[in-house]
Amino acid sequence: MIEQTKDFILFAPEVEAIQPIETDVNRHEVAVTASSNHLIITQSLSHLITSKAAGRLACTTTQASAKGGQIQDSEREANQLIKKTGLEKQNAGLTHVTNLFPYSPISLFPCKRTAFTLAEGRLACTTTQVPAKVAFTLAEVLITLAIIGIVAALTLPGLIQSHNETAWRTAKNLWEKKLTETVRRMNVDGVMTGHNTTEDFMDTFKKYMKVIKTCDNNDINKCYSPKVVTTGNEKEPIEVETNGLKTARDMGLKEWQTDTNTMSFVIADGTTVIMAYQPECPYADPIEDTGSQVSCIAYMVDVNGKKGPNRVTKDIQLSSGVAFSTCDNPIGDMCWSTDFAPTAIDTCNDTTWDNHLTVNDYCDTNYWAGAKKACSDKGMSLPTSAQLTQLAQELYVKSDGTEAIITEEHVRGLKVKDEYKDNFPVNYNDYYFSSEENGASGTYGRDFYTTYTRGRNGGGWGGKGSSSYRAICVSN
Repeated sequence: MIEQTKDFILFAPEVEAIQPIETDVNRHEVAVTASSNHLIITQSLSHLITSKAAGRLACTTTQASAKGGQIQDSEREANQLIKKTGLEKQNAGLTHVTNLFPYSPISLFPCKRTAFTLAEGRLACTTTQVPAKVAFTLAEVLITLAIIGIVAALTLPGLIQSHNETAWRTAKNLWEKKLTETVRRMNVDGVMTGHNTTEDFMDTFKKYMKVIKTCDNNDINKCYSPKVVTTGNEKEPIEVETNGLKTARDMGLKEWQTDTNTMSFVIADGTTVIMAYQPECPYADPIEDTGSQVSCIAYMVDVNGKKGPNRVTKDIQLSSGVAFSTCDNPIGDMCWSTDFAPTAIDTCNDTTWDNHLTVNDYCDTNYWAGAKKACSDKGMSLPTSAQLTQLAQELYVKSDGTEAIITEEHVRGLKVKDEYKDNFPVNYNDYYFSSEENGASGTYGRDFYTTYTRGRNGGGWGGKGSSSYRAICVSN
């Protein structure tokens, strides 16, 4: 049997929430009165008490031990509590229990369900914790977006470049397959050879490949990008104006016997091409030889038309033999400039280009020093006597067409090679300065004539002040 004591619990089963008699906002617990030490709880409800201090539902316990005094009228005390807290008296009752253990306040936490049990003489609060709702702050969102942007900026260019390179490589392979098949079919039909010009060849070529537009060598840019970037002998990027590619020689095909015109055209998939045809294209057996005659044509193909980057090794591909260089006259393993008449400079008080000062009889009109300065401005140099001899060796043959041996002496009985008749890098019947001096006022050089040439040992020398001498620059 439960013994009556001064400690009691008031049960109010139907009440959803009650307010504390007093609230300590610092401790977030229900305070009891000094005289009666009330502990008010609810059963089978969603929460025990509303904590105004925390601003949220909270489960709170408080000490229930008596602080002295006798309860003379428990019913009256209950009625006072009901009236003060706003509880309806309905279903309310007073029960006395013994051995209530004192409990300290527990931490406030969100409650989904609260229940009370009496077990082994203890008052227990059992809860099911509900995770608090979590949301990102504006600052966190902005920081996340910034990180995503940085990562995208670092990775997207590489991904785009990789995609483009894959697309260009695929398009190049497709072009080569189309061209090989076209040449094979033309060869089977016996129409690959026998054309004297690129224009004649193109009239037949269009019947085997779907060409939607053609442009002659005076209107290359109507079918092709006006400029492309490639690399020359200098291994540095150089810009090539495609309107200047009017012949096979302009495309670097100097070994071709006939310097045919170029043409540009566009095929159905948007690919653009500059092409030249070699009239000396040999006959090939249409059954046994199925593709070697591709070498009869030279081309520069842009697999994405006039779109960028218009760069060799990317969207542009060159056929074998096609090459570009900033060199005016690549001869042998050296590059020669176009020849010129040097401008004299005064070296009487300046040793930059001639260190003989006034000892040089021509120091005030020093054409030789002017030639050295002009070559330096081109990024080249005035050739040595040996280099001029090497140039002559490349330009001349004997009059009967056999190979000539050019030395520093006076060599006669020569003629200019056929490929240099219209593209001779030096003027006939002129003397050219070398970088070597002959005393303070003289210089060695070489005479170039149509039937002979002579070097420093054969009379190839002159004065630094001669306005009739010419110059040519060289670089490796």
